[in-house]
Amino acid sequence: MMDKRVATPRIDMWTLVGLALLLLPLLTMAHELLGHGLVCVASGHRPSELGAYYVECPGTGAWSRRIVAMAGTGVDVVVAVLAVLAWRFVQRPLPKLALWIVFTVKGMVAAGYWMFSGATNLGDWGPAAGGGIGPLPWPWLWRALMFAIGLCVYIMVVKRSIRMMFAMLGGGEQARHVQRRAAMTIYLVGGAMAVLVSLFNPLGIVITLMSAVASSFGGTAGLFNVAWPRPCTEPPRDFTVGRNYVIVILGVLVTLGFAVVLGPTVYLH
Repeated sequence: MMDKRVATPRIDMWTLVGLALLLLPLLTMAHELLGHGLVCVASGHRPSELGAYYVECPGTGAWSRRIVAMAGTGVDVVVAVLAVLAWRFVQRPLPKLALWIVFTVKGMVAAGYWMFSGATNLGDWGPAAGGGIGPLPWPWLWRALMFAIGLCVYIMVVKRSIRMMFAMLGGGEQARHVQRRAAMTIYLVGGAMAVLVSLFNPLGIVITLMSAVASSFGGTAGLFNVAWPRPCTEPPRDFTVGRNYVIVILGVLVTLGFAVVLGPTVYLH
């Protein structure tokens, strides 16, 4: 008899939460420590404060300060590109799902920074004196251009993320359910974690609103589009990610370490 088993995509909820708790703090640290922090040191200076969502690099000149400000987003772009390239060659469901998370989150956050700075004149790429592009003539023109580029890139990232999901899960009601749950779990877990960790910071609600909320709930809002895309006409695929207690435990430990160590800020004297 022929095997008439229908392909059924499935992602275990606890493993998905564990991946979010494991990857999102690491991605945030890549932005702050590898981006702002490492470039601060490379420019000949020493960070004075390392927080979960900010790095202070005192004593820098105008150009050094701008490069340090832009470095976080630069790391985001590099990580997103490497993730999408690796995703093409990985076949196992768990690492493929992890690479999708990395690309989607870092791609949206990078493009979101440009949109945020263009719209508000704040953040790493703002045209203010300490911002990435610095004080330039016609700042409104630069802000509009930055917002437009960020919006175009953001739309491209969302579309690519949806195509990657379709390639992993296929179509059908079960695939739509799994895709919706995966996207919204990453959005909600990432946003809640960012807000809770940022509450430990000594600088008050400003860091919570400008960095944690803006980069998580705001920066990854495109996950709503990933959760409710146009229907996929392809057949469902056998894409199964089962319960992985190692991922869950590692995720909890990494998030706790992130909150306890960097949440209250590390002061370097």
